[in-house]
Amino acid sequence: MSAIPYSIAALVITGAACTASLATSQAGSTKPPEALVCALELSESNRQVTITATAQAAQAVRGTYQLEIDQRSAGGRSTIRQGGEFDLKSGEKATLGEARFSGKAQEFQAEMTVKANGQSKTCRSAGL
Repeated sequence: MSAIPYSIAALVITGAACTASLATSQAGSTKPPEALVCALELSESNRQVTITATAQAAQAVRGTYQLEIDQRSAGGRSTIRQGGEFDLKSGEKATLGEARFSGKAQEFQAEMTVKANGQSKTCRSAGL
């Protein structure tokens, strides 16, 4: 069985917000603010679910992230939390966190909060 990717657009169509942007302007700058975009990507293959948290910056930015993933199934509930710092170059996209689980994609909910330049933005996904 091949991997079935769940794109961010599909999650947005089902009503779950899972991308967010964060203005990253500098004090005194006359340039329009650039965006830091975060995304949660889910893929499923052979009852194996991978959740990947990414961020992309239009300009260089440093910040922190917190990722929380919940799995609810007939066997119970589990939660994992990952977090740390990130440093992105202009135009760079990076994986901030990744987790693999046994189960089905619809059993999962994920949330990631990114903080940079004194601002905070949250990306959420609901179970598929």
